[in-house]
Amino acid sequence: MVDFLIIGSGLAGAAIAIQLLENGINPKKIVIVGPTNVGYGNAYECDHNEYRLNVRSETMWINPKNKFEFSKWAKLNIKDPKAYHSAGHFYKRNDFAKFVNSKLDKYLKNKELLHHKNIVKRIHRDEFGSWVSCLSNNKKILSKNIILATGNPIPNWPCLIEESILKKNKNLYENPWNGKWIDDTQGREKILLIGSGLSALDCLSVLKSKGHKGHITIVSKSGKFPPVQANWQRRKHPKWPGSINNSLLPSKMINFFKNYLPKKKYSSSEWQSSWEELRQDLNPNWDRISDKDKIKLKRKLYSIWSRLRYRASPQSIKAKDYFLKKGQLTIHSGFAEKIIVNNELLTLKLLDGSTLSSDKIINCSGKGRDMLFDQIIKDKMGMADIFNETLKIDKNFKVLPVKGKDNKGLFLIGPTLISSKGDIVAASKISLQAIDLARTLLN
Repeated sequence: MVDFLIIGSGLAGAAIAIQLLENGINPKKIVIVGPTNVGYGNAYECDHNEYRLNVRSETMWINPKNKFEFSKWAKLNIKDPKAYHSAGHFYKRNDFAKFVNSKLDKYLKNKELLHHKNIVKRIHRDEFGSWVSCLSNNKKILSKNIILATGNPIPNWPCLIEESILKKNKNLYENPWNGKWIDDTQGREKILLIGSGLSALDCLSVLKSKGHKGHITIVSKSGKFPPVQANWQRRKHPKWPGSINNSLLPSKMINFFKNYLPKKKYSSSEWQSSWEELRQDLNPNWDRISDKDKIKLKRKLYSIWSRLRYRASPQSIKAKDYFLKKGQLTIHSGFAEKIIVNNELLTLKLLDGSTLSSDKIINCSGKGRDMLFDQIIKDKMGMADIFNETLKIDKNFKVLPVKGKDNKGLFLIGPTLISSKGDIVAASKISLQAIDLARTLLN
């Protein structure tokens, strides 16, 4: 019987393990299950020079009392001149994973803290009220508490693909995060990327570093890239409209943002400084908006909101500009509908009827669905959030049960909690979630 079973071996799982240990919990009472080394996860596993953090190192912290811990660790342990920029230090994502892992290294090496390199396929309660987690290798773990910390699920194709094509064609890459597509590019293929966010920019950075000569096509709903990170600084603490205990209309929030943000480019230090000042108190003010209005806000603003909060590293924007200047990059605004094979070429059909052909297609459309969460919802151990993307939680990170059901001891933290929190600001917000959850568990 385990006291605390953490499902997920990425940042969120490592962060809650660190907090429990620092609060005196015996490491032998904690077990982590996840397919990667602890602290790596989907986001930080790929060890490639062009897969970089999209924020400067000072914003990547585990402890709010020691915000420069990663920056100091990096200076001592990493030689990476390419990380340095006037906007800050943008280290490899894999380097941040190494830093997080180092905080648990002694417990893992001594096998005081157990880590099963596996995946939890299903959870349920047994007749005695204990949680049972079924792993993909058919093993089972009993626990008093489960902390779901699976992070952003790996991407799924955003369009239809015939099953025969998926089985036969090796030039389709559903998950760009693991970097497995990199060694397969030979230099002159026509490559199509679905999506124009951070994953697409990672791909462009890699292709530039490999001296790619073939044409690259990008298809996305907006046809726009995230702006580059500037050297922003929070200087003010804006006062939001109304009382924190009163409801907030979406129109009031939008007007408040419009009036506060300067009429500058998104890539300017002035605009980004104001934007980050607004994000400071977004979580408590998000609670003031009704669920119905949150859904309306998401439909209207989510695309531009994601593009502005997931700003890009200067290194990746440089790669995008390079390919545009060389005439090797074409950007299409449209919706991917279906992938077919036409004259032996992979062809993407768009919703407007147009088609685009290429040698390889890489899915950069963002996170997919978490199959474990879907199982929990299907088995009525938890409810879907208002966006039907993750599980609904209360203010203490407890997964809310379906009426008449008991799921005591089931908790959730991580970057998927946008419906509950409104915004997740880099690693720091996940670290704060872990601190708050540890406090709840210890009480």
